[in-house]
Amino acid sequence: MNVMYATDENYVEIMAVSIKSMVLTNKWEKIHFYLVEDGISKESRQALEAMISESGNEVAFIPKPDIRGMLGVELKTLRWSDSAYSRLFLKELFGTDNEIEKLLYMDCDTLIVDSLKELWNTDISDYLGAACLECMSNMHKRIIGAKPKDNYINTGMLLLNVKRWIDENIQDVEADFIRKNHGKTEYVDQGVINGTVSNRFKLVSPRYNLTALAYDFTYEEMQIYRKPSFGYSKAEWMKADVHPAVVHFTTSFLSVRPWYEGSKHPYAKRWKEIHNLTPWKNEPFRELKNRAERDKKEELYRNMPRGLAVRLAGFLHAYVKPMVYKIK
Repeated sequence: MNVMYATDENYVEIMAVSIKSMVLTNKWEKIHFYLVEDGISKESRQALEAMISESGNEVAFIPKPDIRGMLGVELKTLRWSDSAYSRLFLKELFGTDNEIEKLLYMDCDTLIVDSLKELWNTDISDYLGAACLECMSNMHKRIIGAKPKDNYINTGMLLLNVKRWIDENIQDVEADFIRKNHGKTEYVDQGVINGTVSNRFKLVSPRYNLTALAYDFTYEEMQIYRKPSFGYSKAEWMKADVHPAVVHFTTSFLSVRPWYEGSKHPYAKRWKEIHNLTPWKNEPFRELKNRAERDKKEELYRNMPRGLAVRLAGFLHAYVKPMVYKIK
């Protein structure tokens, strides 16, 4: 199984937990890890090499491409790193004569809690890849040029058809989109993929990319909050919630991610257990920036009648947030 992550030094500890969790739950096949790195330290590299090799798997480090230089535009990534764009440039990362036909990309802020064998064996020969739908409103689609009927996927987990991606020069399509938008796309690489080729991805069960939404809202509340034009059925969401394979710790105003003090996420305990098995086990919890402001927002939300609170949050996310992003 070929697996790719992308990180800088700030996220290397979090990535290590995801890697360790993948190794522990996927012993059915040797894993070849490809780590796209943006200035990680020599010490971090050595720690990762030791952790991965002792499990009988392999690792290769790939320097992050000079994406800004290739594009010739200034990237406006806001809270994200340039590394987020790396998954788009497979030709730059692996060349045209590589032997990799299929690649599983995983975000660093994930925890693998079950086997990925079924996902890995998904037939994507007629697709650019496989992914999970993101619950997103039409307004968010509109600002990247997508239509209401188009798929909107979460790019935190992508099973990629590397050969087709390279042969069809998809990275050139993505590069042109970034230039056309002057280096600014909502949710960086996710916005790029959804603005160009999302309909060419095979959709798989949400259990392979279960985000914070699943734990912060009921299914009915999620429809009100995110206002998607279509998505997974309630039965599909409930099944994934009970038996996830990949837990994705996406940002949320209602929950704190497990590497911060005070996280109450249902999988925070499991994340900490895996963290204790990595070379970073003695590192303390991180301090959450603007914690007081965030706590006030959550308190305000929880003190309101639940139905009203969900509708207000939905209006802000589905309509106000994309408009604010567009005019910034």
